[in-house]
Amino acid sequence: MVEIPSVSERQWRHFCTSVRGASHIENAVPCQDASALSVLGDTVILALSDGAGSASQAERGANLVVRFWLEHFTALLEGQPDAAAVLAECDATDIELLLKRIHDAVGAEAEALEVEAGEFSATLLGAVVTPTLALVAQVGDGGWVALMNGVCGCLTWPTSGEFVGQTIFATSDVAASALQFVRLAKAPEALVGFTDGLERLLLDFQTRLPATGFFLPAFRSFKQNPVHFPVQLKEYLASDEVCARTDDDKSLGIVLNLNGAFGD
Repeated sequence: MVEIPSVSERQWRHFCTSVRGASHIENAVPCQDASALSVLGDTVILALSDGAGSASQAERGANLVVRFWLEHFTALLEGQPDAAAVLAECDATDIELLLKRIHDAVGAEAEALEVEAGEFSATLLGAVVTPTLALVAQVGDGGWVALMNGVCGCLTWPTSGEFVGQTIFATSDVAASALQFVRLAKAPEALVGFTDGLERLLLDFQTRLPATGFFLPAFRSFKQNPVHFPVQLKEYLASDEVCARTDDDKSLGIVLNLNGAFGD
């Protein structure tokens, strides 16, 4: 019997992963990144988060941020006949309200544990992709890169704090001030989100462009080897080659449009 692919599988290939950094392995610290995606018909909802290394509840904070993004857009789009029309009405104000909900939830958890809310500090990288449009949001470091008309470009850029290595967190009371929100008028050919641990590998900080050599080969490999590519990518992120350049946790998510340049 031939298995008929779902609507999503005919339109998209999608994958996300979080890999524990070498320093966390060495110090027996759990992965403080989180990543997850869900699929509603032909819509992909994806979120990544990087918990602050100095925060005692960083892992919980990152998982809370990811969960709130997925739950928010699942509730917004579930049962809707035209997800793109709903998303077309979504703007930065809607994301700011979501950030307020995240901040309030963090406050409640912090109170229950009798710790400061800052112990849950975590970033946000969220995306929703439909066949006709997409949106991404970011608070903190990391980034979103999209392939549009055969060209890779940065949709967002890492947010730096007052000091080196600092950023503004999605769980803080000033998260809205650092919100980057981008809505694309058409579906990207490919979309990649990644947390702070991969910035120096995937971004060129001199040109403020995506670093060459990773994105197009990754898209081709994902198209040609949809089963093996996720395994190979996760192994690559945990490899000595990558860990020699970054000892941080690493999260990465890819959405590949099979009706775009790499679906030919």
